[in-house]
Amino acid sequence: MFYDCNTFKPISESPHRIQELEEARGELLRVFESEGQRIAVFSWGAVSLPGELQGELQALVGKTVCILRLDGKYHLRVVDDA
Repeated sequence: MFYDCNTFKPISESPHRIQELEEARGELLRVFESEGQRIAVFSWGAVSLPGELQGELQALVGKTVCILRLDGKYHLRVVDDA
């Protein structure tokens, strides 16, 4: 049986994997698991992160955060612009 729909997400809808020296910054709207990865959703889009960050990420939902990838590690912090 054939269907006229694509079962795969286009690249534009897939979560972005942060590259070395790249930063994701904004209000963290939610975090969920997909295929062994943690997906962090911001107002501007989503990023894919390693599964071991679940506990840290869940505690930051609703806050403005910055996630930086440096030397293969992910560094998370709350942004306080006051």
